[in-house]
Amino acid sequence: MKADQILKSKIRADLPADAFTNRPWRALFVFPLVGLIVFCSITLVRIPLPWYLAVIGSLFLGSLYGSLMFLGHEIAHGATVRSQRLQDWLLYPAFAIFCLSPHLWRIWHQQVHHPYANMEGHDPDNFGTMSDYKLGQPTRADVLWLKFAPGSGHWLSATYLFLFFTLQAQGVLWLKSRGRADFKQLKRGRAMLDSAVLAAFWLLVCVESGPRGAVLVVLLPMLIANFVVMSYIVTNHLMRPLTHERDTLGTTMSVTTPKLVDRLHFHFSHHVEHHLFPNMCSHYYPLVRQSLRRHAADRYLAPPHWLALRVLFRTPRVYDGPRTLVTLDGGRRVEMATVEAWLRGIQA
Repeated sequence: MKADQILKSKIRADLPADAFTNRPWRALFVFPLVGLIVFCSITLVRIPLPWYLAVIGSLFLGSLYGSLMFLGHEIAHGATVRSQRLQDWLLYPAFAIFCLSPHLWRIWHQQVHHPYANMEGHDPDNFGTMSDYKLGQPTRADVLWLKFAPGSGHWLSATYLFLFFTLQAQGVLWLKSRGRADFKQLKRGRAMLDSAVLAAFWLLVCVESGPRGAVLVVLLPMLIANFVVMSYIVTNHLMRPLTHERDTLGTTMSVTTPKLVDRLHFHFSHHVEHHLFPNMCSHYYPLVRQSLRRHAADRYLAPPHWLALRVLFRTPRVYDGPRTLVTLDGGRRVEMATVEAWLRGIQA
């Protein structure tokens, strides 16, 4: 925690003062994004485009939902507007494709994940430790869940990026949050109602759009939106050590993406930067990265995005101690030193 504060002080000295003020006008980006989504959806339903053009349009629609989610993430942290009521009005369309309640997101992501990133027994966003599973015999659901995880080598892991954000949101709501003191502020009924209403909305869209429209404007975009969002999220912490105290550089990593993609995705690749300054407008994260490279070059990790995904699918997901990743049967073990070497391109 102290190391984080020292590092943040150094970075603050490198940044302009307006980097630490909220930018309400950025919230307006929700409207052109939603407008494009509505326009593309209506076009795909009403105009009988050739199948290849329709699929391209559907893929584009899914990518728009991904960008909208990244903007929603920024809004929820208060980087744009401060009013939670106004944030909610903007977050419902931003999170709709995932059937994700804005209220759940605030508790899960901002009040639980951020303060406890990769802290054993606290962070709900990893696959657990061997000691967790040894407390009770792994259930069939546990085994299936871990087959689904990237790095398991099972065919189900090929579907992970396309499905997991939606599934994880419901898993946190219905299972992971139960009986946990850090979720005591969760209004479960409200979050369940939000998810149910959003799911009913998409069901209605499917019915009104017909089978072809349902695939093009709901199912395929939902898969692509999950893929876009999860392709970043999975690289954030799953290949970093566990800890017992806040250590952003030790538990978090960024990735490096092409500049145009980075802008379209609201600099979501800058995850270390975000954990250090979660309320900052993402426009300034490239400046934070420049400062990080000066002040923490030996610990800061931001490999190419493709390399991070490649390493992710080469490594198991269960922790055996803070610095070792293993399969549930213990048959495959990878030390964090090896993982970091791969991420830095030191080993093939």
